[in-house]
Amino acid sequence: MNAPFDDLDLRIVGALLAHPRATNAQIAAAVFTSEATVSRRVAALLGSGAVRVIGVLDGEATRRARSVFVRLRCRPGHGQRTAQALAEWPETGSVKLLTGSVDCVAEIQYTSPGHLLALTRDRLPALDGVLAIWSNQVIRRFATPHRWLPDLIPAHLAAELRALRTDWWDDRIPTVPIHCDPLDRRIVDTLSTDGRSSWQQIADRCGVSAVTARRRAESLMTSGALRMRTVVEPDALGLEIDAFVALTINPTQLGRAGELLASHPAVLMMAATTGDRNLCGEVALPSDAALYEFLSDTIGGLPGLQLADVAVSLQSVKRGGMVAAAT
Repeated sequence: MNAPFDDLDLRIVGALLAHPRATNAQIAAAVFTSEATVSRRVAALLGSGAVRVIGVLDGEATRRARSVFVRLRCRPGHGQRTAQALAEWPETGSVKLLTGSVDCVAEIQYTSPGHLLALTRDRLPALDGVLAIWSNQVIRRFATPHRWLPDLIPAHLAAELRALRTDWWDDRIPTVPIHCDPLDRRIVDTLSTDGRSSWQQIADRCGVSAVTARRRAESLMTSGALRMRTVVEPDALGLEIDAFVALTINPTQLGRAGELLASHPAVLMMAATTGDRNLCGEVALPSDAALYEFLSDTIGGLPGLQLADVAVSLQSVKRGGMVAAAT
C-alpha cells in the first residue's frame, strides 16, 4: 500500500488528474490554497514517485501500435517471477498479480501482426512457470486512464480544469492517421518521462526554441496524438480494491454495456476485445462491500451479460509504463 496522502494532497492529485499540466496557479484556485503551497506540494508528490505526470503517444491515433490484454496462469510459486519478467518488457504498459482463475494480467503493445505472433507464440510461452495464456486484442476503448477522475475535488472545479486542457482527455480517436516526425518523437519522449516539463526544458532537450517546442507539443495534443496523464496507484487515494474484470457480453449489447461501464466512476479503463472475453477493464473501489455492490448492481445489471470473471489485484507490478519499486 502507498503512503497515505493528507486532504490537501488528495485535492491536488484530483486537480492533476483533471488537468495534468495545469499551472500551479490554476491548481491553487481549484483546491483553495496558495500558489506557493501548491508548488511545494506538487514538487513533493512528484519527487516521491507516488504521483507521476506523463505524456503518452496514442498508438491508435498514430497507427504505430495496438494493444492486447494477456492473462496468464502460472505454476504455484511462479506468479511473482513471471510478472516481474513481463514488467521488464518495453512492450508492457501495465502488469498486475491477481487472485482468481489467472495469476497475472498485462497490457502489451504490439506494432504488427508479426510482432504479436512473436509475443504470443514465442516469448510468452518461454516465460518460466507459465501454464496457460489467454489473449484479448483491444478493438475499441470505452474508457482510458486519461479520463479517470475519482471524486477528489468538486465536479464543477474538475470540469473547469478539464476545459483548460489542450490535449484530448476523453476517448475520441482521430479518424485520419497522424504522422509524427523525429522532432515530434523527441518532444513526446521528453514528456513521457516528465509530463510537467516547461516549454523551455523541452526546448533545451530537443534542441529547438521554446516557441517551436510549445507549438509542436500543442499541435500533437490538439490532434489527439499526444495525451497527458497523471499516474497514481488507487490505494494511495483510499481505493483499496483494484480489480481486473473480464466479461462476455452478447455482441448486440456490447456497445451499450461498454458505455454504461465507462460512465461509472470506479472504472479506470474499459475496452471491447476479441477472444474468450469481449469486454475487459480495470476498476478501483474503496472496500469489499463497494466491490460487492459494483458486481451485483452495475455488472449484474449490464445488458447482454453472459459471464463475468473478476480478479482482485494483489500487486501492481507496473503501471503507466513504469515498474513499481520493490517493497
